Amino acid sequence: MNNPLQPILLPFLEQGLETQNQNIKLLLYKKDADIFNSLDFESETIYQEPLFFAYFNNSDSSIVQLEQILAGFSSGNKFQIQTDNFGRFYIPNIGWFITDKSDTNLVFYKNEMLLEENGIKVDFTLDTISLIENTSIEVLKYPIPLLEQCFFNVDKKLIEVEIEKVTKEHLEHLTTAYQLIKKNIPTQFQLIEKYANKCMIFNVDTYERNSFATQKAVGIGFYNAYQEDYDEVFFIDDIAHQTGHIIFYTLLSNIEDFFKIPKETVLETLELSDGTFIENRDFYILFHALYTYYTSFICLNACLDAGDFNKRQTHEAKGRIAFYINKCYNDLILIDHDPFKAEENALKYFTENGLSIYKEIKNTWLEMSKKWFDEVKVYDLSNQPYNFTYSKFIELNPLT
Repeated sequence: MNNPLQPILLPFLEQGLETQNQNIKLLLYKKDADIFNSLDFESETIYQEPLFFAYFNNSDSSIVQLEQILAGFSSGNKFQIQTDNFGRFYIPNIGWFITDKSDTNLVFYKNEMLLEENGIKVDFTLDTISLIENTSIEVLKYPIPLLEQCFFNVDKKLIEVEIEKVTKEHLEHLTTAYQLIKKNIPTQFQLIEKYANKCMIFNVDTYERNSFATQKAVGIGFYNAYQEDYDEVFFIDDIAHQTGHIIFYTLLSNIEDFFKIPKETVLETLELSDGTFIENRDFYILFHALYTYYTSFICLNACLDAGDFNKRQTHEAKGRIAFYINKCYNDLILIDHDPFKAEENALKYFTENGLSIYKEIKNTWLEMSKKWFDEVKVYDLSNQPYNFTYSKFIELNPLT
């Protein structure tokens, strides 16, 4: 199948990107009115840097100097920087500087590639940025203090996240996954490369938190490789899913173009065992979820059609598709009540623009259901947790 949503999304994504860029420019101007003397004001890519979003969303200004982010884009030469507790610091477009000075303020001279502390030279090694081969997508392979605000669990408490080791273990799988998406569904890859051009692999038990996708770091795909048996099938699915969130953050920058109702509107209330009720996901989150099912469908399906998976991987990919067919149906009925009929109920929630996106998502779900039903109807998914887990899937659905 192709990517029917791509031509629909493109003009709205450009509008959303312009809105995001203008917001970052305004925040930078308020910080320092002279800042654009050394920055290309008209640049599209500078103001997409995720660390700008993280910086302006962070309440602790002592974590990192703004100059440290600007150094990767500025025509200036002298910048104040700050090392982390490992003696490292990161500058966009350049890479990771590794020193023996932990939690220390230093001066960086960009033109000379020189570090100083109180006028005394500081030795360092430079670990340049790592790009996925044949792409412009960067892998953030070490922790970045400014992103720690994103690493919180289901109870909203900050947690420690392992990055360096798990990145080394899975870089080959991640690379293969990106390149299969690029080969098999290039229109979706184009969106990923433009709107989610950085990524980070981490390792956290999903009972703590599965996804760190956030508007505080728009542009970074966070992939939780917490199971040892993960390979490119998982990463194709998770790249599709996590970058889907990022693309939708940009798309919905002008949310009134898509919703008739407040985005906080809750369509589902759950009854607990003690008889109390809790509100479930709001409409904004629900629409995000539907789009991520769509992106997982088109990416997994394209790779299956291309024959790029071995027997075990094919079994897993089909299990994932079956899982999302069910999850997507359960979300569609919150909007349409009967997803097999026309979108009359959806008219109450969506503008014409939003409805056009919703219809394509639903049409893709219908296509996937029809295409794969005969094969996946026999699958037993009763032991699956919130996130698809192949080790559990194979217990009830042995590979034959």
